[in-house]
Amino acid sequence: MKLKHRFSLIKLLRQNISILQLSGYAFAALTGMSIIFAAFCFSKDIKPLFSSENRLFTKDFMVVNKKVSVFASFGKSNTAFSQQEIEEIRKQEFVSSISYFTPCRFQVRAYMNPDGGISGLSTDLFFESVPNRLLDKKGKDWQWNEESRMIPIIIPQDYVNLYNFGFASSQHLPQISEGIVQQVVFQILLEGNGKREAFTGRIVGFSNDLNTILVPESFMQWANKQFGSSINADNISRLIVEVKNPADPKITEFFASKPDYVVNDNKGEQGKLSYFLTLLIIAVMIAGGLVMLPSIGLMLLSINLIVYKNEKTLGNLVLLGYRRSHLARPYCLLVLTLNILVGALAIIIVHYIQNLYVPRLKILGLENFSSGLTSTTIFALIFILTITMFNIFWIWRKIGKIKIPAKG
Repeated sequence: MKLKHRFSLIKLLRQNISILQLSGYAFAALTGMSIIFAAFCFSKDIKPLFSSENRLFTKDFMVVNKKVSVFASFGKSNTAFSQQEIEEIRKQEFVSSISYFTPCRFQVRAYMNPDGGISGLSTDLFFESVPNRLLDKKGKDWQWNEESRMIPIIIPQDYVNLYNFGFASSQHLPQISEGIVQQVVFQILLEGNGKREAFTGRIVGFSNDLNTILVPESFMQWANKQFGSSINADNISRLIVEVKNPADPKITEFFASKPDYVVNDNKGEQGKLSYFLTLLIIAVMIAGGLVMLPSIGLMLLSINLIVYKNEKTLGNLVLLGYRRSHLARPYCLLVLTLNILVGALAIIIVHYIQNLYVPRLKILGLENFSSGLTSTTIFALIFILTITMFNIFWIWRKIGKIKIPAKG
């Protein structure tokens, strides 16, 4: 089609297009898109608050153990869980799975000596392990086999904080960073079951989840066989309970009925907050979608009215040899242009909203801020493309149903 004819066709077909209807669609679409895009951007921006780089576990969990009574101090009470008690917890609706800590059943002693000898400054330690499937840190640094002499270790983040902000500050000692701690290699002596063997150890990570010293599960299984005592070998004193929903009220109800159980839910409040924020964001996005629905309906209604009012003209143009694709193109370009303009304006509004809440996120500790606006823009493009394709499909459908007037 020649360019002159194309402009003539556009000029002819734009008759009966209601500016008021298009303005109504643009306003409703702008409101809906702004709500949806802002909620999406906010969810991306606050994600680092709930996914600390020192998070150890991949799922929501709680650690459960029994209270240590006065009788336990004299060896008259057992703090281990029986199989019946474990099964009772496992059968609860809120439980996804249950795992447990494996403690070392041998003596552990660490030595700090630049020369590498088993002498100098030393301290007694303890090790524990958890199933590898629960861990988020599964890189090459966390691998161990019987030929390895290096034991990878994960320690609580609080240990470093206590030194830096407690001991070092009071004794006028230099503070140390996590990077420096991870460079230190120290000697570890394992002893038990009539055997004694030296290894080296290195801290490969830090945890905000657990107050324990973790080693790989493969190492713990091997070391317990080599050096471990068989006394209380089957005792399980601490459980890792993975929960489906940390905000489930049944969790509180169940453990309230078990006064002898102690639940370490350091992540519980954070998990609940994260869960409720997720629900809130979903609710806001649904609200935005509900605002979008009338705008989409208004656009479809406008298309129907435009095609209906121009039906005779469109039919005559088909008789003159114009393809239906040529007739649909001006309406498709109109919808595409309108959606792009509305989407771009919505992104600008989201950027303005983001500038309002970002300073408050930084107050909450989100210093290394990584804006979610980029991913929001990509999401917006996909969203706008989807809406536009649906509108174009509807235009082609209506143009395809145009009746051609009888000749003569």
